[in-house]
Amino acid sequence: MATVYVYGASIDENGKAHGGQAGNQTGRELKKQKWYKHDKTWRVFRAKDAGVAAKIAQCAKAAVANRHIGYDQYQRNTLYDEAAKVGFDMSKVTTDCETDCSALVRVCCAFAGILGLPSDFRTGNMPKNLLKTGAFVELTGSRYTDTYTYLKAGDILVTATSGHTVVVGNDGPKAAAQTPAPAEEPSAGLSKGDYGTAVTAMQKLLLKWDPACLPKCGADGDFGGETERAVKDFQNTHDLPITGVYDKKTRELLTGMYGETKPAPVVEVVGGTVNVRSAPGTSGTRILAVAHKGDRLPFQGETRQIDGRDWYLVEYENVNAWVSSRFAKVV
Repeated sequence: MATVYVYGASIDENGKAHGGQAGNQTGRELKKQKWYKHDKTWRVFRAKDAGVAAKIAQCAKAAVANRHIGYDQYQRNTLYDEAAKVGFDMSKVTTDCETDCSALVRVCCAFAGILGLPSDFRTGNMPKNLLKTGAFVELTGSRYTDTYTYLKAGDILVTATSGHTVVVGNDGPKAAAQTPAPAEEPSAGLSKGDYGTAVTAMQKLLLKWDPACLPKCGADGDFGGETERAVKDFQNTHDLPITGVYDKKTRELLTGMYGETKPAPVVEVVGGTVNVRSAPGTSGTRILAVAHKGDRLPFQGETRQIDGRDWYLVEYENVNAWVSSRFAKVV
């Protein structure tokens, strides 16, 4: 079976997240490696345009091959600044600079013509920012998240919780197999053969209606025979036409009964006061403001550990900032 390789930024020459020299001192700060199953679980995002996907893969490979590009979380956007001068062509970057895993993906997207991703583009906010561009779809189900078999060059893998991201460099052995386009909008009707995030959302609602309706596959994002039977059972129970198609009437009834909007997570200050800082940690960071007990700040989905303590990425007055878990918690 063909081997699939992934490309990404890893760690600096001292085995740390920051503090090393600019550039790839060891040849391993950015690296190519065999696909592996991450313990945080991969989420898979694929460009809708095959040309875009090819350029993302091309850019990631060129970055790994360029020893001028190293790893440093504190200098993560210096690669972007240098790359912008040469049309984001990694082979033309000749000034020693730094990136991290998510900042590298941002550069790869820019090379493929997807501009406008924020400078604070990180693994915690990557999924929403990729989907927001309209250029990507998320592929769900174990055949994408747990194996490389169906992956394609240019696919972007990011951990389900903040952690790591890589770019797939070559096609998996079944990447050329015919598959339907991922269904994004249920308003047009979902049916057997569809897959994607819209299917996952429907399956989760069906499981709220009947926890035993998808015993084998669960909410895997793949509209197969089991899901079709569950849709028919729901339609039969509620006197709808028994088509097995998740049409408008079925969707409106199911979402009306079991859909809910969950509040976005926030970081609440539980100590007397807490400094809101420009970066995680107290060394070399600026105090942007002071928050008080009971204050709530929008949580940006990323946690960083500095000197044995977690720091939370929050939004403060429309900018990204950090607060310590010593004085705050995610709620």
